[in-house]
Amino acid sequence: MSDPMVETRERPLSLSYRRPADRSERAVLEQAVDGLQHDPQSDLAEIGSGLGLGFISLMFVGPVALLLAWLLQFATGVTFGTDQTWLMAALLWLAAWGGLSAWRVVTRRTRASALRRALTADIAEGDVQEESWRFVEAVGFQEAERMPLLYALHADNGAVVAFEETRLIGRERTAGEAFVSSAPSDAVLVRGVRSGVLISENYSGPSLPLLDIHPLKLPREERPSHGTQIDRPWMAVTPWLAGRSSLG
Repeated sequence: MSDPMVETRERPLSLSYRRPADRSERAVLEQAVDGLQHDPQSDLAEIGSGLGLGFISLMFVGPVALLLAWLLQFATGVTFGTDQTWLMAALLWLAAWGGLSAWRVVTRRTRASALRRALTADIAEGDVQEESWRFVEAVGFQEAERMPLLYALHADNGAVVAFEETRLIGRERTAGEAFVSSAPSDAVLVRGVRSGVLISENYSGPSLPLLDIHPLKLPREERPSHGTQIDRPWMAVTPWLAGRSSLG
């Protein structure tokens, strides 16, 4: 018969559990809700900015299009649209730019509304999710040579968590500063159960050396945020962040 103490010792140290939130944690969630206030003027300004960029681009694209149409008409004798056609094309161009800005505003407002509902539920339920992590290896990803790193850390239970260097050390590295890995070996993260908002973070233990530093090619809006678990196996993280594969 196997010794149960041996089996217990081999279990991963990373674990997650739900517990009641304390007063300070609840205050962080309430502040996050307050930070999601809707600003209609900002939305209108973004749409107006989109129309302005559309108008500026039209000032460059329009004359080129008219010149090409005139050259083709001169060469072939075929008329490429009336004045009304060109006017309609210009209006559609502006509408497309404005519509794109409006779509971004609607998308952002939809995400904010969903987050507000999740935060409200977290506050009403009064619980938080506490995660204790033990990391065993780390890889860095960098958009440019002098830019901060994004760390991908492999936990002893197989999960992968992303961390931003600036959040780990509280600043950006200065020019000429020697690089030292900031990948933590142990972390305790507290977040909202439904919202996933990171409430607090604490790190301990020696920093892990980086196995390698890869170029960061994934578009900024698709990158994992600080302290979030990556829903991909460890071996698939590097191809994904380095832009070599879209499969997980």
